[in-house]
Amino acid sequence: MKSIVTLPFLVQVLLIVTFLGIESPSMAQASQNTGSADAPSQLPRLQDWFLSTGDWQQDSQLYIREVGQGSETIVMLHGGWGGEHGGFVPAVEHLKNDYHFVFYDQRGSLRSPSPDSLITFDRHVEDLELLRKELNKEKITIVGHSMGTILASAYAMKYPHRIKQLVLLAPASLKNPLPEEDVDLQNKQYQAFEAFMNRPEVMQEFAKYTLNQTDHPLTSRQETSKFRINFARRMLFDVSNWSQLTGGRAMYKGHVFNLTANTYPENGWDYIQEFKGRTYPVGIIIGDHDFLDFGHQLIERWVKEVPRIKLSVIKNAGHIIWLDQPLEFAHALREHLEM
Repeated sequence: MKSIVTLPFLVQVLLIVTFLGIESPSMAQASQNTGSADAPSQLPRLQDWFLSTGDWQQDSQLYIREVGQGSETIVMLHGGWGGEHGGFVPAVEHLKNDYHFVFYDQRGSLRSPSPDSLITFDRHVEDLELLRKELNKEKITIVGHSMGTILASAYAMKYPHRIKQLVLLAPASLKNPLPEEDVDLQNKQYQAFEAFMNRPEVMQEFAKYTLNQTDHPLTSRQETSKFRINFARRMLFDVSNWSQLTGGRAMYKGHVFNLTANTYPENGWDYIQEFKGRTYPVGIIIGDHDFLDFGHQLIERWVKEVPRIKLSVIKNAGHIIWLDQPLEFAHALREHLEM
């Protein structure tokens, strides 16, 4: 009877320690005994893994996801502060056979939880440096979207010798605070964008699916659809693409934005000025209906300060460029990566 009880219990313990990544003394000794003089086999490329930011068992870990079969590695930075990488993956759908893309949820985001006290602007930058070291790359190409362009630029400012190339998609303000001479231009852009937000196509989508009816409560699927149409009116040129949006709601950790913004550099930043003094390639891709720079006049003005910056404007595209114009976006991104 004793052997019948003991054997399953030992098996259970072995399964638990294996799952948790705990190596028992006997397991460690066995691994040493089975070693050979030959070099260890290289680990296969994992679809996803966790980047430790300190002690593997105790400190925060960042969720990493790898996409694509190419030999050249591109690090992808999602937008947010508090956003997550899932909606960014479709951006590389047409390039994944030619490049190796590394996405991750930034500190405090959905799959990378972190104590609030450890969420700062500087820690986001250092997390990216940890990732570079883990990838064992002397220099990295970074593609950032929205607030991810600020992280990419801040990293490049601190570690310019680690940059192979920057590609900034639908960038957030690369100058903060905004220069006084640009404030009037931004105000005019905002007025034009307000009119765009009220375009008739938005109400047509609501009516098409009877999402404005008040006779009875909306179902959860209807509420989700209504939420995404409202999101699409700001983020997309073609609001009918709203069904391609994913995530939102609890998947966005809004408090991370505030925690990060509260630790911005005291004197702000001017990354356009920073790029002037560097030689690594910088590219910018923006939609002509991007709510952050509606009509792209600000970025065109700033690019004139650094003529070597390559600017691509995608027509009939909003902030999420790859959903509005997937083929045109893929072509532009490939061109930039081949600079």
